[in-house]
Order: sequence, then C-alpha cells, then structure tokens
Amino acid sequence: MSDSQRRRERRHFLKQIKKRVSTAEFDKIKKQFQEEGKSLRIEDLRESLEAEKEKLAHQEGLMREKLKADGLKKKAIDTKIEEWYSSIKIWSLHSDVYDNLINN
Repeated sequence: MSDSQRRRERRHFLKQIKKRVSTAEFDKIKKQFQEEGKSLRIEDLRESLEAEKEKLAHQEGLMREKLKADGLKKKAIDTKIEEWYSSIKIWSLHSDVYDNLINN
C-alpha cells in the first residue's frame, strides 16, 4: 500500500470518527495517529540508513581492492578513501535525519 493511499484512508477514517466521538476522544485518537506515523517514519529512516551504510561499505571495499591492486600503500589508500567520502553526499549525515534518529 502506498503512502498516499494510506494517508487518504487515514483521513477518511478520521472524518468518520470525528462524527461519532467527542472532541476530546477525537483529539486523543488523532494524536495517537500522529505518534504512530512519526515512529513509522523514524523506522523507515533507520532502515534506509542501514541500507546506505551497507552500500557504502561495499563500495569502499571494492575501491580498497582496486587501489591495492594498483600498488598503492595503506596510507595512500586511506587518503583516497577519505577524499571519496568527502566528495559524495551522504543523506544520513544531514542534521534533520540525525536529529530524528538520535534525539527521538
């Protein structure tokens, strides 16, 4: 089920609930939905982060093998890897992602 379809179903459900329960109960249900959505988003971020870590580790391993085969020393290889990491954009290092994963 896609995110937009879930959102539509949730909004429809909330409209139906609002007609049947008191305002206080509705606010409580709505808050529970918000908390559940936030926890699902954070879990999704964690899964994406793990996938990205695995991908980068694999790429780094391949680069190290290639550079070693080219005859470079460990220090030179480490320097090249550091340059590579600084040249790529790692989304998981962005502050908003970090804040959601670490501070919550």
